[in-house]
Amino acid sequence: MDVVYPIFPLFHGPTLWERVHRRDHLFDRGFFASVMAACALASARARDGALNEYHTFRKNGPEQQSEIFYSAAADAISKDLNKAQGLSFLRACGLLAMTSIQYGQIASMHQYLGHFCTLSAMQQFHDETHWPQNISMVEKEERRRLYWSMYSMDVLSAVVFNGVLKFQETSANVQYPTEVDDEKLTATSCYAAVDEHWLRGWNFTTDLYRVLEHTINRVRRNHVHREDRPSITRLLVTDEYSDVQVMDNIMGLYYQLPGRFKKYTVQVTGDHGEDLYGFQAANIQATLQLVRMTLFSVNITHDVYQKCQVADQLLSSFHSICPRFLHAISTPLVYHLGGIGHILASVMEGILTEDSYQRVRSLLVSMADLLEGLESGLQPTAGASKGLRTQIERIDQYMLAQRRLLPNIIDPQTSAMAGPASQRMGHGGHPYPQQVDGYHAQPALNEFHLPQDLVGQWPWPFDLHNGTSHHDTHLQGFLG
Repeated sequence: MDVVYPIFPLFHGPTLWERVHRRDHLFDRGFFASVMAACALASARARDGALNEYHTFRKNGPEQQSEIFYSAAADAISKDLNKAQGLSFLRACGLLAMTSIQYGQIASMHQYLGHFCTLSAMQQFHDETHWPQNISMVEKEERRRLYWSMYSMDVLSAVVFNGVLKFQETSANVQYPTEVDDEKLTATSCYAAVDEHWLRGWNFTTDLYRVLEHTINRVRRNHVHREDRPSITRLLVTDEYSDVQVMDNIMGLYYQLPGRFKKYTVQVTGDHGEDLYGFQAANIQATLQLVRMTLFSVNITHDVYQKCQVADQLLSSFHSICPRFLHAISTPLVYHLGGIGHILASVMEGILTEDSYQRVRSLLVSMADLLEGLESGLQPTAGASKGLRTQIERIDQYMLAQRRLLPNIIDPQTSAMAGPASQRMGHGGHPYPQQVDGYHAQPALNEFHLPQDLVGQWPWPFDLHNGTSHHDTHLQGFLG
C-alpha cells in the first residue's frame, strides 16, 4: 500500500484489511490469488530497494520469498479460465504480470497480461454496462482503477517490448476512477472530493497513456511498409498535427494541473497522504518523458542536435526526480532509460564532429550517473553504470590515440593537418583523404566515424531474460 498502491491502486484499503482480518483469503480462492500476487509484487519491490528510510523491511524471510508468493498466486488461478471469473482473478493476473516485469521475466509478463485480456473479454470488462448489477460502489471503483491500470500497462508493454496493443481507449466504456479517498468510499456511497485529489494526477497519467496508444499506431504506420497488402490506415487516417504540436498540446494540459502535480522534485516525507502526491508528480514526469521519446520517433529525420536535445531533456527530468520515488516506480523506469540509451547510441554510430562527440559523451556520463543511483536496488540495472563508464573510457582512449596521430597526417597538396576531429573516417574508423579529379583535396573538416567495435554493442541494462535483449528490434524501429 505504500509503494505499489500510489501507482497501481488496485485495492480499496479498508476493504482489503477487513477481508484479510476475516481471513477471507483462506476460503475465497480468487481473493487468495490476488492477495498472494500483491505480496509477491510488494516483496519484490522491497527487495529491490523501493522502501525508504521511513519504512522498515526486515529481511527475515527466505531469499525467494517473493517467488513463493508468486507461485501460490499462480497455482490458485485455474488452468480452465472459465472457472476464474470475477474481479479477484482479473486483479491477480494483473499483479502477476507486474511482478513478472519486476523479475525481468518478459515472457511471463506476456502470459499473465494475456490471461487478463482473456478474462476481460469473457466478462466484457471493457464495458461497465456488462458488469454485475449488484456490485458495491467499492467494487465498481476497484474495477475502474484496475481497468485503466492494465490499459496503461498494456500500452507501456507495447512501447518497450514492441508488443501488440490489446486495448483501445476508444472501445472502453469504463469511467475514470472517482477522485475520492478510500476512507470516504463505502459500499453504498461515493462522493468526489471537493478539493484537488491525488487521483486527478493519476487520471492525467492515464490521459498520457491514451496519447501514447495513438502515437504507437502513428509510429508504426510511418515506419512499417508492407508490400503484401495495401495500407488501409493510410487511406482512412491522417496525421494533422506534427509531433511537436502534439507535445505542445500535452504540455498545455500539463500546465493546467494543480501545482503539486508539477512539483516532481519534492522529497519523500514519510507522510502517506503527502507522498501520494509526490508519487503522482514523479510518475507524471516519467510518463511525460516516455511520451516525448515516442513522439520524437515519429519523425525519423531528426539531426544530431535534436537527438541530443531530447536526450538532455529526458535525463535532466529523471535527475530531478527524488531517487526514492524513482526506486518506487522501480523496474519499469529501466525501460524508459533504454529509449534514451538508444537515442544516444544512434548518434554515436553516425557521423560525428568534435562538438557533437563531446555533447553525446557528456550525456552518456549523465546516464551512467543516473544508473549508478538506481542499480543499488534495481536488479536489471546491476553493473550497467560500470559497463557504460568502461565503454566511454574505451572511446576516450581511441580518441586520444587518434589525436596523437594528427601531426603525422598531413595533406601534401594543402599542408593541412587532418585527424579524427577534422577529417572523415573511412570504414572501421580509419581516416582517408578524399580525392577530387585524381588529386588529394583537403579532407571534409570536422566529421568522423567511430569504429563499429566501439559503438556496436552498448551495455544497456535490458538483457533481462536468458541473456537476450527483448528491446533491440523495437527500439531500432521506434528510435531510429
